Amino acid sequence: MTFHRATDPVVLTVDNWIHTRVLVLNASYEALTEISAERAVMLLMGGTAEPVADREPHFPIRSKHLEIALPETIRLLRYVYLDHVTRVQDDSRATLAGVLRRDNHRCGYCASWARTVDHIRPRSRGGPNTWNNLIAACAPCNSVKADRTPEEAGMRLLWEPKAPDHMAQRQQRIWKQLATT
Repeated sequence: MTFHRATDPVVLTVDNWIHTRVLVLNASYEALTEISAERAVMLLMGGTAEPVADREPHFPIRSKHLEIALPETIRLLRYVYLDHVTRVQDDSRATLAGVLRRDNHRCGYCASWARTVDHIRPRSRGGPNTWNNLIAACAPCNSVKADRTPEEAGMRLLWEPKAPDHMAQRQQRIWKQLATT
């Protein structure tokens, strides 16, 4: 069974194969994450992973002395131990520092530098301190919005606030661990 992710090219060519995603399994066959096809080929070439399922239709990746099939799924040859991660959800309690870090200190209303956090639904109206109700805001936007909803203040959110995805942080730890082997 073959499926295409929204980010995968529909027809693979020499120019676009690198943009496809490959599923990475731990040595125990547990799914870890998806990575770029380029990174997957590097792991295969380095002997860190093995192909589990090739992409259909067959698409060869060639170098001067080698040809491998573009994988759909690869498996790491060494088990990667993952720390227990508490799952953070949109309605989980958030902190000021966490919201600023998540939003990269960019105001959710005008995208300028932000040092404060705004409650989308004001606290005076029961707005909680959760990931989906807090957004980084610059002082001018925070003052203009004041104790109103964005709609009442005539302001528009540039993005929907969500809980941070810790998968990216785990992925960086995995690559560091693999690089030291």
